[in-house]
Amino acid sequence: MKILGSGVQREEAEKVFTIVKNVDADSITTGMGVRYVGGAPAENVSADGVQCVKMTVAADPNMVNFAGIAAADIASGEYGMVQNYGVVDSVMLSHAGTSITIGTFGGINSTILRPGAAAGTFYSAAPATWTSIVPVSPMYNQVMIWQTASVSASATAKGFIRNL
Repeated sequence: MKILGSGVQREEAEKVFTIVKNVDADSITTGMGVRYVGGAPAENVSADGVQCVKMTVAADPNMVNFAGIAAADIASGEYGMVQNYGVVDSVMLSHAGTSITIGTFGGINSTILRPGAAAGTFYSAAPATWTSIVPVSPMYNQVMIWQTASVSASATAKGFIRNL
């Protein structure tokens, strides 16, 4: 795994990226959540440590194998960059069965993101018992939204990622 950072500089916030290979059947779009292969039952583990697919609720509900957010479109079978740390310009959002508004208006429950209904997307409806599972769930605080967005099908928003 190669980690790419911008080095010490003062013009903008620090961002960290890694290189991954898309082994999904179709392309990974900018802003989609990406996970390392090997988290789902009956799935072969990535032999080279860089094989990734779109994050899904079914395969990795707690984001244990979360790799980062796609920094640009990654075609199937190709290599590309995912962002692991810093301000993210585009996080792909999905509704959870109904039109919702997510973001900074609702405090912590609406800013912390988790896997959405569609592969590679996020939403912010925290479970009612989120305070009791925060200590054991690695998904919390990895991806947060920094603006309010209305989501009727899909949307993108600026956010912050901590996944080192």
